[in-house]
Amino acid sequence: MKIKALAIIFLLTVQTLTAAGLSGSIGGGLGATLPQGEFNEYTKTGFSIMGFGKLNMASLPFVSYRLGVQGVFFERDDRSVSIQGYPDDLFTETYTNDLLKATLGLELSPPIPGFQPYAGAGIGVYYFSSRTSLKDSEGDEIASNTLDSKTKFGWNLQGGLRFSVFPKITLDLNAQYDIVQDLEQYSGDEVVSFNSKFLSLFAGVQVSLGLF
Repeated sequence: MKIKALAIIFLLTVQTLTAAGLSGSIGGGLGATLPQGEFNEYTKTGFSIMGFGKLNMASLPFVSYRLGVQGVFFERDDRSVSIQGYPDDLFTETYTNDLLKATLGLELSPPIPGFQPYAGAGIGVYYFSSRTSLKDSEGDEIASNTLDSKTKFGWNLQGGLRFSVFPKITLDLNAQYDIVQDLEQYSGDEVVSFNSKFLSLFAGVQVSLGLF
């Protein structure tokens, strides 16, 4: 439901910009998100999907406003654990983590024939969901906990290269680095909180709004 809400907001924003006849573009891509630092101790690499819309500044043609959304579905982390009182049994503890984010920032993209390097920065809101479950040796779930974090704030840096493949359509290779304040997730039965850092790598396309 949260992903659907972000997608609706994103599409409505793009439609508004297009109807107003403003110069810009839309795009999206698929990739991987790699937890960094302390975040890497609790979370594995995740699959990411992202979308963005850009609005060009009339007075500064090399500068654009960028609205981005991203969903990250981290790989399940299965760990074998033992429980006091059951010395002969082996249990499996599984961590499942998901992240949604929405960001607003600026992008600098000097025009160069054939390809276009770009870089930017922005601020964002982040929503993180952490779930842990405990299964016995038969694979039956005997306990579970779900932690829906409050909305957190953070900032990000991003950059990449775009290559023209068709008129008004470019191949987009993108990297984003995020830092989120006081993200919470499970570590065993405890809830831990720390500043989380993660790197996302994407491949996708960008389409000029003028195409429509």
